[in-house]
Amino acid sequence: MNKKTQTIIFLIVCAAVLIFFLMAPESTTPRMPLDGNHPKRQKDFTVCFSCHPPETLPENHTVDGETPPEGKQKCYFCHKLEKEKTD
Repeated sequence: MNKKTQTIIFLIVCAAVLIFFLMAPESTTPRMPLDGNHPKRQKDFTVCFSCHPPETLPENHTVDGETPPEGKQKCYFCHKLEKEKTD
């Protein structure tokens, strides 16, 4: 395979990846408000459950419907902070 063919294949693959990402749907996960109660990259995510008890959360947010998840599942992985407003 010559260099010209390799370059064309590479550009086609890059274009396909770009089109794939551009066609992705927008995020539907609610954002966390940017306030004193929701600091950036909170170290102890179990604090979330003091205001948001596990029994009030959707079933896929808890283990067995009432226990908060443990380990690497952190609220801010899916629920990003709102963007800061610049005036």
